[in-house]
Amino acid sequence: MSIFQSSVVTKHLKTQNKEKIAIQWELFKNHFHNPRIQEEIKSLKEEQYQGEFLEDLFVKILGYTKPASSSETKFNLTTEYKNVKDSKKADGAIIVNDVVKAVIELKGTNTTDLGKIEVQAFGYKVNQPECIYVITSNFEKLRFYIDNTIEHIEFNLFTLTEKDFELLYLCLAFENIQNDIPKNIKKESISQEDAITKKLYNDYSLFKRELHQSLVILNPQFDALTLFQKSQKLLDRFLFLFFAEDRQLLPPNSVRLILNQWKQLKELDAYSPLFDRFKKYFGYLNTGFKGKQYDVYAYNGGLFLPDDVLDNIIIDDDLLYLHTLKLSEYDFISEVDVNILGHIFENSLNELDEIKAQLEGQAVDKSKTKRKKDGVFYTPKYITKYIVENTVGKLCEEKKAEFEIVEDNYTTDKKRQKKTIKILLDRITEYRNWLLQITICDPACGSGAFLNQALDFLILEHKYIDELQAKLFGDAMVLSDVEKSILENNLFGVDLNEESVEIAKLSLWLRTAQPNRKLNDLNNNIKCGNSLIDDVTVAAEKAFNWQQEFPQIFANGGFDVIIGNPPYVRQELFKEIKPYLEKNYKCYNSVADLYTYFIEKGINWKKRSN
Repeated sequence: MSIFQSSVVTKHLKTQNKEKIAIQWELFKNHFHNPRIQEEIKSLKEEQYQGEFLEDLFVKILGYTKPASSSETKFNLTTEYKNVKDSKKADGAIIVNDVVKAVIELKGTNTTDLGKIEVQAFGYKVNQPECIYVITSNFEKLRFYIDNTIEHIEFNLFTLTEKDFELLYLCLAFENIQNDIPKNIKKESISQEDAITKKLYNDYSLFKRELHQSLVILNPQFDALTLFQKSQKLLDRFLFLFFAEDRQLLPPNSVRLILNQWKQLKELDAYSPLFDRFKKYFGYLNTGFKGKQYDVYAYNGGLFLPDDVLDNIIIDDDLLYLHTLKLSEYDFISEVDVNILGHIFENSLNELDEIKAQLEGQAVDKSKTKRKKDGVFYTPKYITKYIVENTVGKLCEEKKAEFEIVEDNYTTDKKRQKKTIKILLDRITEYRNWLLQITICDPACGSGAFLNQALDFLILEHKYIDELQAKLFGDAMVLSDVEKSILENNLFGVDLNEESVEIAKLSLWLRTAQPNRKLNDLNNNIKCGNSLIDDVTVAAEKAFNWQQEFPQIFANGGFDVIIGNPPYVRQELFKEIKPYLEKNYKCYNSVADLYTYFIEKGINWKKRSN
């Protein structure tokens, strides 16, 4: 979830005073969108403009009052606010009823990455016990945080649209901060997302359970476990449809259209199975289709390739109609976050174990479900963010230092010699070339939480390079389209569970899918296998030889970064592979949990220099 849930923030935006905001928008636009003023702001250092910045934005636009003199007592915005515990001072503070509600940290426009001042800004927050909000800015960009650094909203003041100004006003206007409106929106957003996640989870799970039960009855030529696995793949296809039609990758209401046409043809005595119509549409997504009313792009990616089982099964019409109609009612833009796939995934693994036990006539032992046996747990975002920033992020910082990239040098200076400009450009070009080749692996990737976080980080790092280049030449920033390259060249993952691998691929597709651009084929990057065992006599078809599976990586010495949250499995649950572990791992200990062996492997998989 971003800092606010879309439908919740939309509701609150409608309650704002439109007339007042329209007036403030004109004031804002006349100042911050004025090219002359923008150039003047860019030329000023932090200490030269920070007081005026607070006046220009917070006082004149957002409704704050600053003290006119040192004896003034009626104010809610002040500068140079001292910490409680030491002598350090925040650049600004918002005060409500004698309590600091927000701290403000400012830098000059030569500070391109506002993320670098998070620690400093939150250091001021910690010193103010009742502080909720943190605001950072370089006079051009502004970030807004609530409580922690996990999520933030970033505004570009120089290019802000009227719609985004309304959100800025909702977050920062004094009357809203005074009444804790942003905090309440976040609280409501969390509650709303939890409710939607639970409801969708229940509907999704019911569809999968009833679908599998029906498939077993109607398709006796296939075993029940195969049909369960294929029902997962079918639901993955439907999830992509729901996301794609709501995000304008496909014609709107595509699923509803299929359902309505099938119903009409049935009433006209021109019946054909409903699943046949969906199979035809899946075929369009694989190869493309040009029609009179709409076109369907060939997104492919492997999800919609022909499947010998799915292409030859019978599905009950009424069951398929009922559940696809119900799931199509969700708004996959404003309501549904792709992170819920992780929670759905967890339940799917438990169901898989339960079905296996039932097929074998065994009682289901809840304590030994796949989730516990394989150490599968969904990793919260604050952990994935922290780990990626302190692995991939640290390596990127080292490389920027190696290439002598200093932010302060990347400013527009018409007097600067061409030779100097070339040197500065070459440095960020070298860094980008290195960044395009970095290799990051999660050897127990699960549903792809760490891979998605690494993807987000790399996209932002390329944006950072674009910003430096734009500042160097004084041009408008042109964002590089690097998502395809990142997926194909930078991200790699392995997992023991086929379901995990498919969900990980789906989550990356949903994160990066764009209209009329093929989905990346991720089969060469995200693979199913036992990351710890390469012996087929021990792991059977799941035996995984890293050098053979990723020859191009190990030809270059291994991965640059290993990330992840390795499976925490107690040693009692993998007794059958202990002889192999004892023979092949230096760290072997009879009571060591499974994550120990992942750590040793991780050290061996990465390049020695990293």
